[in-house]
Amino acid sequence: MKKLSTLFLSLLSAMVFSQFTSPGTGVIYNLNSLSAAAPTVLVNNGTDYQMTANITIAAGDILLMDEDTTLKIDGGMQLTIGGIYNTTANNLLITATNPATVFKGIRLEEGSIATFKNTILEYGGGLQVLTATFLMDNCTVRYFKSGLVTGAAVNFSRGNPVVKNSTFIENDLPAVGSGANQSVALEFTNNYLSGNTKLNSNRPQINMGPSGSGVTKVLNNIVIGNRTLTKVGGISVSSLLGGVNKVLIDGNTVTDNRYGITVAGNNSSGTISNNVLTNNNSENNPATGGSGISINGSGALGLGLKIEKNEIRGHIWGITVIGTASVDLGGGSLGSVGENIFKDNGNGGNLFALYNNTANPISATNNCWREGELSDDAMVEAVIAHVVDDAALGEVNFKPYLCAAPLASVETTNLRGSIYPNPSNGNFTLSSEQAGNIVITDVSGKIIYSGQVVKGKNAISVKATAGVYFMLYQAEGKRQTMKLIIK
Repeated sequence: MKKLSTLFLSLLSAMVFSQFTSPGTGVIYNLNSLSAAAPTVLVNNGTDYQMTANITIAAGDILLMDEDTTLKIDGGMQLTIGGIYNTTANNLLITATNPATVFKGIRLEEGSIATFKNTILEYGGGLQVLTATFLMDNCTVRYFKSGLVTGAAVNFSRGNPVVKNSTFIENDLPAVGSGANQSVALEFTNNYLSGNTKLNSNRPQINMGPSGSGVTKVLNNIVIGNRTLTKVGGISVSSLLGGVNKVLIDGNTVTDNRYGITVAGNNSSGTISNNVLTNNNSENNPATGGSGISINGSGALGLGLKIEKNEIRGHIWGITVIGTASVDLGGGSLGSVGENIFKDNGNGGNLFALYNNTANPISATNNCWREGELSDDAMVEAVIAHVVDDAALGEVNFKPYLCAAPLASVETTNLRGSIYPNPSNGNFTLSSEQAGNIVITDVSGKIIYSGQVVKGKNAISVKATAGVYFMLYQAEGKRQTMKLIIK
């Protein structure tokens, strides 16, 4: 029995002392020198390195990843950075020794400084980012499992981290995330995401909590869902516990998720603009999701969100505004120009471009409510749910709107003009019977040309892509609308 105890203690001692912690005296390590300092913990195989036990780079020390190589980490092992982690390599792979047994993860302590560049990280248990100073640029994070962290493949706790030009593929958890009770103003720019939150939990691929005093910026990303993952949304930046939340969500392409973009909490403010949102309806249940954009609030009315210039197609709901949330979709106090485009957002045989499920009025002018159609008031009213449909709901002011039908009722046969040739390459002649002016618009109502004309022949040159346009010719209080075709 005594021999067995002695053997056990010897094995335990070997396990404890096989781990490595740097001295914290300003030492600069790279993988080669770190292996020399701890040859059994970080084994130099000549062509790669294998980390067989936990390594901690203490505060005051530096780990410089300056070699184009592969770092393999044994299952369950953890790399902890208390000092500085910096990448100057052009091609670095950090992976599990055996992909079937992921390494525990990488922990970046509060007060550390971390720069990940040109790195593929795979088969790990997450990056736990406790530091406020974090940069990831031109990296790939893929096939991460739940391990060191359970919130996201890269999970933030504070500060203003930056992630750009990177790729997130098929991680079990959201690509990036932060806690509902933490303040993180992430800048997430020019990234590509596909099939994250692979466990199909009720979380989006981008799952950020409140921004605090900063602004969470989600800019120019591509977020592609896996339609078999019916619980996974696209982008969420929400303040569910009352924290201040400022957002700029601009220029993203989001498709095939459960929903496109959601912002929750009446302490949320900012702008959602220039996003292309398509077919984010993977769950196909109107009661639980499927909005291109969903804004949700409770309690006292907040400042609200400016929503403009988004393209929203193929959802169960176009935009839903819920509870006591506040939005400006055009012409309101937040200065939205509108110009949102809606097409084929509906369920149960009905189209729902906008559902105002609040008691608050919404200003929503200068939007194209039915792309590809020339709408009248009744056609627009048919795709908006508000006080007209339920007296408990707030009114939506949607006039004027784009994609409007020509005002044939005010045209007159006494004013006659003609266009030739038509179709044309954009160079044509307008023969007008009176001096006046013309305005040429595309099918969304956007003006592409305007000018004055004289009585008789007017040579006009328009630079525009091939398509159908409308010319409004006005003179002496009369008007005429003509179809113009550019080939």
